[in-house]
Amino acid sequence: MKKAFLKRFAILSLLVSLCVMLSGCSAGDFDGSRVANEGGFWLEYSMLNRECTADLALSEGDQLEVVIAQTAGDVDVIVGLPGKDPLYRGNGQQNGEFKLPISEAGTYSISVTGHKAKGCVSITRVPAAGE
Repeated sequence: MKKAFLKRFAILSLLVSLCVMLSGCSAGDFDGSRVANEGGFWLEYSMLNRECTADLALSEGDQLEVVIAQTAGDVDVIVGLPGKDPLYRGNGQQNGEFKLPISEAGTYSISVTGHKAKGCVSITRVPAAGE
């Protein structure tokens, strides 16, 4: 009788421990690829549930070509100089393609925050005509 009780107690303890350990696991908040360099910022993901950021040095007259292509969820995109109003703020973006002219040189911050998002965001620097 005591052996049966101990056996049940051990199995129950094992199951409770397993449940506690597995509850800490999650599928994660980013599954994809991220590239940031002097030419731009590119994200491709099968899951994006967090913020990804990059800094990009831009010259007056440059342009940013922005492409947002979502197959699920949406993203918030912010582009701007730190300490100033954003050049662009798009909340809940799903799909779009547009250009942002750069009128002031500086290091621009780019933020892409996903909400159960699947797709890609491409922000490519197009140098000013004289470069």
